[in-house]
Amino acid sequence: MNTLAVLQIRVADAIRHANDPLTDLVAESAAVPRAVRLGVYVDAYLLRLDEALRSNYPKLHLLLGDDDFLALTRAYLSEHPSRQASIRRFGDRLADFLAAAPRYAELPVLTELARFEWALGSAFDAADAPLIGLAALADLADADWPLLVLGFQPSLAMLALDWNAPAVWRALDAEEAPPAPLREPGGWLIWRQALQPHYRSLAEDEAALLAALLAGQPFGIACESLLAWHTMDDAPARAGALLGRWLGDGWVSRLTRA
Repeated sequence: MNTLAVLQIRVADAIRHANDPLTDLVAESAAVPRAVRLGVYVDAYLLRLDEALRSNYPKLHLLLGDDDFLALTRAYLSEHPSRQASIRRFGDRLADFLAAAPRYAELPVLTELARFEWALGSAFDAADAPLIGLAALADLADADWPLLVLGFQPSLAMLALDWNAPAVWRALDAEEAPPAPLREPGGWLIWRQALQPHYRSLAEDEAALLAALLAGQPFGIACESLLAWHTMDDAPARAGALLGRWLGDGWVSRLTRA
């Protein structure tokens, strides 16, 4: 490794971890001590990443406040330093960190709020894909339905949450006082439509069918998941109604046969 590369790595480590005073590199003066000079870069690095994390988790930032969020940034950064070229991806493991860190794990709604916000941001950034509308169903023969395999928009994300994180997010977004943490187990779907992230709750049967289809199961087999809630006679109508809604909401990007 050349001298410049070694120097760059050393300076970067000193800025990230404050573990090297760089006495042989940073000038000392009575007016501005060496530690102060280096501290400018250490603080700037932390504050820039704090700004990025705030941008990626704006409602979590509002909930915690500036000081506590900065403490979260510092704690997260110590375990998960930024290693990607795009600062947009900084914080991609924040939910896992919150779930594991003793200081935050006792408030699981924070973990789920982070998961929810990251999914919203990821939906906004996701790649475009063709939209399949209701008209596509008219071309299907009866024999096609059991073998139908659905491809979904890249922005689509299904979350299983145990707490009222979406209600907390919604209140903060409306600049209202957030509700107290409350256990509210349920499925949620996040997707992008008309250039904006959307979300809604999922009924249990809808979540089961969608999970089966996202796993690549053909429509006929996936519909068997509905039998936990519906009779054999009623399940096809429920599946058809759900598929129609999904197509109308722009979730589906591809229809193929198994």
